[in-house]
Amino acid sequence: MSKNVKIVCMGDSLTEGYGIQPLTDWPTLLGQHCKVINAGISGDTTAGMLSRFHPMVIEEQPNYVIIMGGTNDCSFNLPVDTIVSNIMAMTKLARHHGIISIIGLPTKCFVDVDIDFNDLFISYRSFAKRLDKFRNKLNQMAELKDLTVIDFSIGLTKDHYLDDGVHPNEAGHRLMYENVFTNLREKNILSV
Repeated sequence: MSKNVKIVCMGDSLTEGYGIQPLTDWPTLLGQHCKVINAGISGDTTAGMLSRFHPMVIEEQPNYVIIMGGTNDCSFNLPVDTIVSNIMAMTKLARHHGIISIIGLPTKCFVDVDIDFNDLFISYRSFAKRLDKFRNKLNQMAELKDLTVIDFSIGLTKDHYLDDGVHPNEAGHRLMYENVFTNLREKNILSV
């Protein structure tokens, strides 16, 4: 265990572990290797994450913060540039306090039908397109700022999701954990 490494996982339901058994979410699994705080809150937007960043990240004084959000923003049809700006603002706050940011690209969604996604009547297909656009823009911005990026969709198939096609199931969270752990080990942040 990398005892001196502390990571806060800031996010939404994809981090919190919506719809799965307790202790099977990717941050809890990552906690086998270092101290991890799961700061995922279902339904949260990047604006909400930014507003709670100080008490849930800065005050915890971690070495690293993994920031993965924006899926709910996309479902609310918010501008992609605004979503990316909120995430970049979190990275600036972290850097100011000596915390290294790692950007998590949210999982993609699997869409079979074009039905209404939420009360704002954005369809699944529109949501999926906006989410892809956001993921691409966030990846470009993170690379421009020389930030480490972890794509949480790697290896996930439709079978790794709950019936909604948005939230990963327990097998999906295990793959997400393996992806994060592999990335952190390759960067010499964590050891075996």
